[in-house]
Amino acid sequence: MKTINELFDFQGKVTIISGGAGAIGSEAARFFASLGANVVVADLNEEGSKKIAEDITKESGNNALGIKIDVTDEKQIEKLVQATVDKFGKVSGVLNNVGWGAYTDLWGSNTEKMVDAYKLNTLGAYNLTRLCMPYLKKEDNASVVFSGSMVGNTPSPEFIEYSTAKAGLLNMVRSMAVASGPEVRFNSIIIGTVDNGESSKEAGYTQEMIDNVVKGIVMKRRGLPEDIAYAMAFLMSDAASWITGAELTVNGGGVYKSKMPTS
Repeated sequence: MKTINELFDFQGKVTIISGGAGAIGSEAARFFASLGANVVVADLNEEGSKKIAEDITKESGNNALGIKIDVTDEKQIEKLVQATVDKFGKVSGVLNNVGWGAYTDLWGSNTEKMVDAYKLNTLGAYNLTRLCMPYLKKEDNASVVFSGSMVGNTPSPEFIEYSTAKAGLLNMVRSMAVASGPEVRFNSIIIGTVDNGESSKEAGYTQEMIDNVVKGIVMKRRGLPEDIAYAMAFLMSDAASWITGAELTVNGGGVYKSKMPTS
């Protein structure tokens, strides 16, 4: 039986993190590096991704690479994978962490907006994973983790573009898992309400809305980016070597409403 340190030893591992300059992605990058991994911080925010990579190298002593990437552009994804292999010689794991969606009324979208949401939230993850597969198959306990959302597995007419794309992502991950058997593991995290700075306001939330959501959460707080990073590390680790095709819900217990309300 392995010790806890052995189970979470990422020495020699190379992990690509898309959306790596965001709140969750940057915490994941730092945490994986602290466990010994060499991380590739890939994000549309070039300055942010390179700054985080530089900080990680200083903090951990491990090599890190910051790269600008638009996951809706397949050519850029190809360059990302090649740059990773050129620098580190392999790809051990992928965190498909890119995701975004703002408030959109059920009947307020159109073909272009729906397709754009799919390209960003689903297709980008597919292409990055597909292009990494030849390298992942060579690794022991290779793992790919996807950032899902609670809006992707519950009715969410307020986020019709985002929720539809995230729902598609979940079934795509299940398909990848059953097709890949023991070669590569694929799992999703169903992420609840996370304190990710200005992103919540950009998505359409006011502070009053956020406060009302928190009142109903079982744990009485929003998640922190590191809460999600820890779950990602678990699913990528040897501790989860017999877990694939799963959806790990990380949402503070969710929002509970009494079955016998008094008001």
